[in-house]
Amino acid sequence: MATVPIRFRDALRVELEALVVGERPDLLTWVREYGGSGASLVRQPEEIWTHAGTDFEERPDGSAFGVLPLWTADESPSDLSAEFRIDAGGAATIEDVHVL
Repeated sequence: MATVPIRFRDALRVELEALVVGERPDLLTWVREYGGSGASLVRQPEEIWTHAGTDFEERPDGSAFGVLPLWTADESPSDLSAEFRIDAGGAATIEDVHVL
């Protein structure tokens, strides 16, 4: 478990919102196939930043990477997770979504 520092949350929130509304269809394969009939992501709650399934690591250059558990309409959280990276300038990117 790790806590995502407050200074990174806004950038990650933008990426999570894009994922939830379907703007990252290339990352939704596991979401569509989750549980046999697929899952519906919901707006991710504030608990995502401090959840036991959250992983966060900051590098000496100020960049970071980690994993966030994802909430769905049926599970809070589900077994789905989002791997992300944050560059030294603070820009966040979700790189993969998969089942733990």
